[in-house]
Amino acid sequence: MDVPGLMSRGCSSEVIVGIGVPKPQFEATAARLSERSCGTRLERFDSPRDLVSALRDGRIDAAVRGTLPSSETLSELKAAFALRSVMRVAVLTDRMRRPFLLAPVGIDEGRDMSERLKLALAASEFFGQLGWKLSVGVLSKGRTEDGDRGEDIRSSLDEGEELASQLVSAGSDARHYAILVERAVAERDLVLAPDGVTGNLMFRTLHLVGGCEAYGAPIVNMRRVFVDTTRAKADFSDAVMLAAGLTQSIG
Repeated sequence: MDVPGLMSRGCSSEVIVGIGVPKPQFEATAARLSERSCGTRLERFDSPRDLVSALRDGRIDAAVRGTLPSSETLSELKAAFALRSVMRVAVLTDRMRRPFLLAPVGIDEGRDMSERLKLALAASEFFGQLGWKLSVGVLSKGRTEDGDRGEDIRSSLDEGEELASQLVSAGSDARHYAILVERAVAERDLVLAPDGVTGNLMFRTLHLVGGCEAYGAPIVNMRRVFVDTTRAKADFSDAVMLAAGLTQSIG
């Protein structure tokens, strides 16, 4: 996965990216883009409805949530783009600068095996447009020998095995890693958490505590480019370049 190349394409473009942030963070983001000699153009929005409407109507080329409320923004996206659900996949690099993807990362996403299967397949199709053929690491809530330590753990292990098997049947290079997240991150492109709550905790731990860089979480099941973000950022230049790069490549 060539994340630096994708970001570079975004930086060199003149794509118009809408972003929902207060004026100080907008100015900080614009200044950081200028420092990087990026041609990407920014437009600031104060409300989820205005940002999503501008994306739907083509007045901007891509959108970044920034600091706008998550629930309200996702509701607007579902209504504007007729989505039954929103599927987000976080783009990160580890401390050795190796890129990987993490999903589900929304607390109400990936609630069962069917949802995670659809998410993995949607991610493979979305990033496949970049020429990326994703290998998938499926996680569950214990080691393979821990099935007798609780019904929830046994069920999660069985589900992880079945999910990996179904992904292989669908043509994916997938493997069940049980609870060994460190191996999955080191060996696979897309890491599938057991559910969205776990994925959200993993994301926050990896990024905010563990030193992984997080660039944003594109929505992989809609026709326009929308990059979700954590609000704990001083500026959103990385997410803007990611959105612009995706627009240049597949938007």
